[in-house]
Amino acid sequence: MNTAKQLLLAAAFAVTGLGVTANTDIVPDSWVAVDNLGRTTPSHTDAPLKTDKKRTVGIFYVTWHADSYYTFPAPYTGDVTKILEAAPAARMNAVHSRWKYPMYHWGEPEMGYFLSRDPWVIRKDISMLADAGVDVLILDCTNGVMYDSEWETLFSVMAEMQNEGNTVPKICFWVYNGDPVACAESIYKKYYRQNRYPQLWFYWDGKPLFLYNADPSVDTSSTGTYSAQFRSFFTLRNMWWGYYMSKGKRYVGTEDNWSFGFDMHDTNVSRLAPEKRAATHKGRLEEMCVTPAQHSSSLIGKSWTVDKQEPRLNNRDLPVSAYVPWLGKEVETPEAYGIYFQQRWDEALSADPDFIYVNDWNEWTAAKFDTPATFMRRNNPFSFVDQYNAEFNRTIQPALGSYADNYYMQMVQNIRRYKGARPAPHTIEQHTITINGNFDDWDAVTQTYYDTRGDITHRTYNGYGGLHYTNTTGRNDIVLSKAAIDKKNISFYAQTATTLSSHSGNNWMLLFIDADNNQQTGWHGYEYMVNRVVNSIFQTTLSRWNSISGTWEHLANIPMRYMANKLELQIPLEMLEIDPKHGAVNFKWADNPSKLNHILDLCLDGDAAPNRRFAYNFSWDMRQIGIDETYNEASVAAYPTGQGHDIILQTAYPYTIYNMHGHNVTTGHGTGTQTVSLPSAGLYLIRTAGHTIKLAVP
Repeated sequence: MNTAKQLLLAAAFAVTGLGVTANTDIVPDSWVAVDNLGRTTPSHTDAPLKTDKKRTVGIFYVTWHADSYYTFPAPYTGDVTKILEAAPAARMNAVHSRWKYPMYHWGEPEMGYFLSRDPWVIRKDISMLADAGVDVLILDCTNGVMYDSEWETLFSVMAEMQNEGNTVPKICFWVYNGDPVACAESIYKKYYRQNRYPQLWFYWDGKPLFLYNADPSVDTSSTGTYSAQFRSFFTLRNMWWGYYMSKGKRYVGTEDNWSFGFDMHDTNVSRLAPEKRAATHKGRLEEMCVTPAQHSSSLIGKSWTVDKQEPRLNNRDLPVSAYVPWLGKEVETPEAYGIYFQQRWDEALSADPDFIYVNDWNEWTAAKFDTPATFMRRNNPFSFVDQYNAEFNRTIQPALGSYADNYYMQMVQNIRRYKGARPAPHTIEQHTITINGNFDDWDAVTQTYYDTRGDITHRTYNGYGGLHYTNTTGRNDIVLSKAAIDKKNISFYAQTATTLSSHSGNNWMLLFIDADNNQQTGWHGYEYMVNRVVNSIFQTTLSRWNSISGTWEHLANIPMRYMANKLELQIPLEMLEIDPKHGAVNFKWADNPSKLNHILDLCLDGDAAPNRRFAYNFSWDMRQIGIDETYNEASVAAYPTGQGHDIILQTAYPYTIYNMHGHNVTTGHGTGTQTVSLPSAGLYLIRTAGHTIKLAVP
């Protein structure tokens, strides 16, 4: 590399902060993924980043899975889905032998029947929600109960993640029933007045947001009123179920009255235009809610629609089938498709409020009421209100079996549509990498991919009913990746938080490659895998997926080096059938998954970069490359003005200016000599009159 180029690249690193620093933005909205239903996450092309206003997403987060539930009778069998699978008759018998507990899970969470103070679960939750684009956790104290121990653990783990350099959602409390005044005042005194965890406070209209019961004189046990100090400290919003009328007044769609779900079985609500359901503030559409379903007691489940209502149910109270609007056909197991969820998202997206509230993340359990009631369209000897089975629940956190992470991925997809997405790294430069363990030549590669830090923490914590969970697969914490291409090879680089383990370990630093940029082909989109077998510290293997046999097969030996916390490898383009001039690949690192039967096997064990089923996208376009490293020619010149980020551009031809990620910054038609304002300092490529000029802007 010549000296001029080194100086330019050093300047680019200095002004754009391309190294890993505290609170690194891992740009999860640029990641790609396809879910179990074949739905893809919108990209920057599909949904460009919106900058006209700030859009915020909050989610209801439960912390009531108390440590004391470990003492429930063991072995734990309090799962309605499993009870009705084994004994459908139990749905008509309140004293059936399988009903043993005061409350039940509707199904099994992906992370097991966890308790709220499990740090490993909290880390997974916070990472998933941050990756999705959730901005704030709405903490439940709507029954007047303080979950102090659970909150302390949650906040301390979130603070740890922040200190490790991760972005985490903020927090906001919500009180309503019981004694909301006493509960709100206690929270204010314990956390806010004592300035505890201020880095986690969520602000709205310049103050911490607090959701509350604005009129506690009705249907609560409160005898006092909120203090003046409490009222002045917070931005306050009333929030309850989106009834048409509440406490004798119109509720849904009114000033400062937020909803956590819409009462869609009331035609007064369902017939309203979406924007008429939005809570307003000073004339703005401020808040709308999105839920995967309503309550089991109202018989509005995940497959309910306004026009067709709830489908016919089988002997486990699950839909026999239902029509999926975007597929245009009837399907079995419609509870996996998010029919109700998508209709509420479509309405919220059309209204485009400032805040979308999603209900809920991790409720999972509900009490069983052993008194006769009208339940599931019948007279029943018992009932559930909020959660019941896979059709009647509002949980978005991934489930084991059933619909897996469909609702999580659907939420990700719609948050992308709401906020827009940033572009994935793109290059218009070739970089030749020598695989020798030096790693210096990677410094010139600015296309960088990041992953969550600290996500290899081991698990050892109790669960419901005598269960105890352990997971010690966390090994290599992958924090940074790069990709580079030249005329003959594509090269990959990975960096871990600490020294890499020996390559002799199980499923060591696997690299999955989607070379045809089609997530519907190969093993969950990936045609190639590197490091399935590692020959030595100098050489590894490339495997190809055989779709007929459903197995990975050896294709070739390729060069690889690793030292300390860095790894590099290289693959000839012809092996991947890649065009060196123009193309794209998706890639993903994974270390120490216990098995490789499904893409979801990469979600909980070891580490994956990026997280869960997501992949990085790397694209390039060399079709017009022709770098001219001199700044001046007879008809074309460019240089900084020294004023802000302005440059003088001399050209009489059309021009396009790219940043070093390959993103189009600005275009125009040259008028001879003109001043062009660039968005920030950095290294830019200017294409005009058949030339490409590289320019560092201080």
